[in-house]
Amino acid sequence: MVRSLYRFYLYSVCSALLIFALTAFGTLISTLASFTPLRGQYSSAPGQAQLVQSISFACIAFLISGVLGGLHYWLLRRDMKQDEQAYNSPIRAFFLHTLQGIGVVIGVPLLGTTFAILGTSASPNVSSLLASALSFLLLAVLVALESRRTKELSGVALVFQRIHFFGTQVVLLLTMIVFFFLLRYVRRLIDLWFFGGLTQNTYCYQCSVGNSIWLAIALVWVAGAWIWYGWMTYQDRSLATRLIFHGLGLAFGAAAFLDGIWLVLTWLFRMLSGEQIGVEHIIGSSGDLDFFSSLILGCIVLAVYLWLLRGTVRQQLLQARQLGLTVVAIVGGIAAAFFWVGAGRLLYDGLQTWFPITTRPDRIEWLTSLALAVTGVGYIALDWFLRRQYRSNGELALGPRRGFVLVLLGAGVITGAIGLAMALYVGITASLGSAANNWQQMVQGGLATLIIGLVLVGIYLLPALREHLFKGREHSAKAEVPRIEVGAENKGAHEEPVAEEQVSLQLTTVEEILDALLELKITRGEAASRLHALMDAPKSE
Repeated sequence: MVRSLYRFYLYSVCSALLIFALTAFGTLISTLASFTPLRGQYSSAPGQAQLVQSISFACIAFLISGVLGGLHYWLLRRDMKQDEQAYNSPIRAFFLHTLQGIGVVIGVPLLGTTFAILGTSASPNVSSLLASALSFLLLAVLVALESRRTKELSGVALVFQRIHFFGTQVVLLLTMIVFFFLLRYVRRLIDLWFFGGLTQNTYCYQCSVGNSIWLAIALVWVAGAWIWYGWMTYQDRSLATRLIFHGLGLAFGAAAFLDGIWLVLTWLFRMLSGEQIGVEHIIGSSGDLDFFSSLILGCIVLAVYLWLLRGTVRQQLLQARQLGLTVVAIVGGIAAAFFWVGAGRLLYDGLQTWFPITTRPDRIEWLTSLALAVTGVGYIALDWFLRRQYRSNGELALGPRRGFVLVLLGAGVITGAIGLAMALYVGITASLGSAANNWQQMVQGGLATLIIGLVLVGIYLLPALREHLFKGREHSAKAEVPRIEVGAENKGAHEEPVAEEQVSLQLTTVEEILDALLELKITRGEAASRLHALMDAPKSE
């Protein structure tokens, strides 16, 4: 305990002094950058007093941090020389990975924003923003250099490392969503490359069209940082952690890609209906059919996470076929969300058409809902494929099939509960004379939601019960995996079938049991019982 408190003190002081020095560094860089064109056209250069103050503060901070920080860092190095376990200390891992993670998750978006502002504005002032980004990134670099002294982590220290690597990758993925999807820098870049920026400035002909080089650098910088952290998680040996984080990332990539497909189908359906849609609706400043951003983001995310998940096969953490079924289950679940949301919207549009309250849905609303349902209709084929694989390879496809069915069943239960609650709430308040605005439309929406939920429960409840997905893994495998007789291909026409007890007696070695399990001739539970019996058997002299 005393040793741990001593290390906590050393790392706390070193971290605080490092942050203090980097704060002074950022102030100095901001002042110096204000003497360059980075301050913008409408900002004046700082005076001599501000320059002297920044230099003086930086010198004092560097001196104090260098002396005190150097002393405490020397004490740290001495502690690690005296105790080799100090390299694997949870306290060391906590401080190093926390500081590095903070530096990356703040510095990368700040520098990307700096590049994006330079690419979208005529004469921006980015001196302070650039200085802050460089300070945080320098913090991450310095701490990363110190982390390289640690060769291999274990225990609690490894947990902190995984939180840093996987958590930072999630934050950087969210940053990519902001840059690629929310801020729509992709469509602006396409407009600059192919249309000279005219569609972005439809209502402002004297506005700046932007700089495509800086905008491309911003997108590449954010995507590159995210891919780099993905590579850092590539060698992790925790299968559960990788499946959770990389599986969620794969699900988001599939959702972004299908969102782009939905917008493409909406554009096609509206064009086929005779509507004239200009290019400004796709890559303009207010483009409501911008499918480029979603498709490009979805393709990048899908490719990277498929590569990361493929690493589990190379490391022999997961079988290739099982990984393929897991990917099918994830993509199928996302496609099912698109299909059933589209079906719900079509049902709601139908209720509004058959029982009109105010205005009926227009053509665009119908086509948008239809395109959403068509986007996810492929999930039916994926569902059939998973069910077929589960019947033929029960043990191998059990996990993906169970996850797929239970997710859709849970979605049906939640959807039905929300729809029922909405319909009852609106109906009861209306009957008591306290109706909400547009309560008739709310009732129709609740009924549509309830019907979709009931349909989902009706479709997936019976398969879940029939396939024993609510029970244990071993029981499910026994219920589905067919009995395969060993040596059945060599039987004569009049030979009696080999009984299951005779099959089990033939498996007398560990190798034979494992071979039979891999060939699905016995279940996992049977293999476990045979191995336990083999280990408990008395050894022959």
